[in-house]
Amino acid sequence: MRCLRRLSALVLAMLLSLLLAACNAELFTAMTEPDCNEALAVLLAAGIAAEKASPDNGKTWNLRVPEDAIVHSLELLRERGLPRNHFSSLGDLFKKDGLISTPVEERVRFVYGVSQELSETLSRMDGVIVARVHIVLPNNDPLATEIKPSSASVFVKYRPGMAVSALVSPVKNLVAHSVEGLSYEQVSVTFVPGDAASASAAAATVVQEFPVLGVVMAAIGGLAACLAMLAGWTWVRPEQAARGIWPLPVLARWMDRLRERLGSSAATGADA
Repeated sequence: MRCLRRLSALVLAMLLSLLLAACNAELFTAMTEPDCNEALAVLLAAGIAAEKASPDNGKTWNLRVPEDAIVHSLELLRERGLPRNHFSSLGDLFKKDGLISTPVEERVRFVYGVSQELSETLSRMDGVIVARVHIVLPNNDPLATEIKPSSASVFVKYRPGMAVSALVSPVKNLVAHSVEGLSYEQVSVTFVPGDAASASAAAATVVQEFPVLGVVMAAIGGLAACLAMLAGWTWVRPEQAARGIWPLPVLARWMDRLRERLGSSAATGADA
């Protein structure tokens, strides 16, 4: 009987774990492992029972959180600019695909690639949520007497409380020294603080698309967890459950039948 009780307790614990896992929802899918780990660390530090899983043996990763923590999770990640945006590199833009590009296309690709790489570099700075770099390289006529200078504009959305005054000079120097013919004075930088309230509203909008489904799934998950715990208590104390209120008597009868089947199976195995 002790073995049967241990086995039943183990089965009930596994069922309870599966039921609780079923209550989780996928927050993001098809993530890279570094992006997933970064977001997972933020959520776990905030006390959210997040978890990651790979459906294809480590090629991509999914991030899962409890149903009732979707809004808070999205808010936390958006405040930190996670998951990070992925930018195209010059290597991606100038792949050897066998096609011949015109000089204009090559120029556009180059400008776009430099903008993408600078945006990614600035996005890696501490406290930066979003960064974008827009570069203007005039196509000057070699015979013209007046040459239009190159220019660049930088947009940085930063985390509230960050001292942005110390970033102006490093940002302008980085952009100016990354683009040929661009001077420090021709780089303009715009800093915008992140708004936690707007992030909350955006997260709430995502959840509001399926409000009824969310409530139903949460209710089903809670009911399943309660039934699993009641079943475990009924198994340990069948006599008290039989005299209790509904649904304890029903669960007690089910547990009695389960005991009989397990007992008959154990007896058959012993005889064999």
